[in-house]
Amino acid sequence: MTPPLRLFDRYVLGRFIRYALFSLAAAMLIFIIVDLVERLDTFVDKKAPLAAVTMYYVYLLPYIIYLVLPVSALLGALFTVGSLSRTHELMAAKASGIGLYRILGHLLALGMLLSGINFLFGETVVPYANKRSQDIYRYEVKGISRDQAERQGRIYLRNQTGEMVHIDHFDPKIGTVYDLNWERFSGVIMKQRLTARQATWKDCTWVVEKGQLWTFNSDSSFSRNVQQRAFGDLGFSPSDLVKVQTAPEEMGYWQLRGFVSRLKTMGGDPSRWLVELAFKTSMPFTCAIVILLGVPIAAQYRRSGMVVGMGMGLLISFIYFALQQFGKVAGLNGDLSPQLAAWIGNGVFIIVGIILYWRVGK
Repeated sequence: MTPPLRLFDRYVLGRFIRYALFSLAAAMLIFIIVDLVERLDTFVDKKAPLAAVTMYYVYLLPYIIYLVLPVSALLGALFTVGSLSRTHELMAAKASGIGLYRILGHLLALGMLLSGINFLFGETVVPYANKRSQDIYRYEVKGISRDQAERQGRIYLRNQTGEMVHIDHFDPKIGTVYDLNWERFSGVIMKQRLTARQATWKDCTWVVEKGQLWTFNSDSSFSRNVQQRAFGDLGFSPSDLVKVQTAPEEMGYWQLRGFVSRLKTMGGDPSRWLVELAFKTSMPFTCAIVILLGVPIAAQYRRSGMVVGMGMGLLISFIYFALQQFGKVAGLNGDLSPQLAAWIGNGVFIIVGIILYWRVGK
C-alpha cells in the first residue's frame, strides 16, 4: 500500500501534474499540426468549409488525448524526477528517509489512476467523438453522400448457424434487397431455400414481393410461389448489410467484442478484430508502465535539462510505439496470438523498467 502523503509527496505530485498537463497540451498541438499538414491537400481540393474542418478537429480531440496521454505521463515523470535530481532535491529527500521507492510508488499510483481514466474515456467519449469526426470528414469534407457510402452489392452472409445468404444488391435508402437467395442447412443437407427478385424491410420483417420457397425432406421435396409474404426468421436486418465499416477507434471494448461475436456467427474472419480487441485492453496500462520506466532513467541524469528530457521522452515513446506496431503487424499476420501481440510492448517496458530501477536502487 502506498504510504500517506507528506508535504514532499504533494510537492512531487503537483509538479508531475503541471509537467504532464504542459506535455499534453504540447503533444496535442503537434498532433493537430501534423494531421492538418497531411490532410491539407484534401481540405483545399474539396473546398471544405472552415466550420467543417474546425468541427472535425474538435471531435478528434478526445482521440488525440487518448493517444498522447501516455506520452504526457512519461514526460511528466521525466521532467519531475529529472528536475529533482538536477537540483539535488532528490538527494536531500533520500537523506531525510524518502527514497526513490516512495516517489515511484506515488507516481505509479497516479499512473494507474490515469490508466483507469484513459480506459473509461476510451469506452465512453472517444468512440462517439471519433464517429462524429469521421462522419464530418466523409460527408462534409470529402463530399461522399450517405447513400453512396452505405450502398452495398454482392453480399454473402452466414448469418446464423446453418444458414447462408446471397444478395446481389442492397439499397439502404428504401431498405430493399435484390436477387435474394436464402438457404437453410442441417449439417450439409439443404432443408429450405428462398429466392426472390426483391424483398423490403417492413415492421422488422422482410416482405417478399414475389419469389419461390423450396422445402426439402428426406422422402420428397416441394416448392411453392410466395407473394407479398413476410419472413421474420431470415436472421439478418438492414444494419447487417450497411457498407460503411466502423473502424476500431469508433467502437468501445464491449461494442467491438459484440462485433467480433457477430462476425464469427456470420462466418467472417475475426483475426484482425481480435488483435484490435486485445489492444483495447493493453493500451490504457501504458500510462503506468511508462512511468515505471521513466523514473529510474530520469534519476540517473542529474544534468539533463528540459530539452534533453523532451528528447529522451520522445525517444522512449518512439521505441514503445515501434514495439506496439511490431506486435500489431505480427498479430495481424498470425505470427503472434492477439494477446501476446498487444502486450509485447508493455512486457518489454515492464522488464526494462524493473531492471533499471533495481540498478538505480533506493
